[in-house]
Amino acid sequence: MAGEIFRDPWGIPHLRADSARDLAYVQGRVTALDRAWQLEVERHRAQGTSAAFLGPEALSWDCFVRRARLADTARRCWSELERTDPETAEWLRAYVDGVNEGLAS
Repeated sequence: MAGEIFRDPWGIPHLRADSARDLAYVQGRVTALDRAWQLEVERHRAQGTSAAFLGPEALSWDCFVRRARLADTARRCWSELERTDPETAEWLRAYVDGVNEGLAS
């Protein structure tokens, strides 16, 4: 990927890239490095498993997510996006690749 991350004196990331896809990758990497905790919380919320670590106050949300079949809806939306807008799907894949690389580092 042709992208770079520069942090100013306050730690704010500034990103540069040769393409929108490369920028998505670098943004994903920065998100993972700066907000891994938030990604983990939102993953649990989307799967309906947040009460396991947030406590019983999160149980009503988990029940809603499971009843609404949020994960299944997301999978169907992704399949439709890949079919109807492959360019945006590729951009999102680059972002996810950046997140995964950032989490692995």
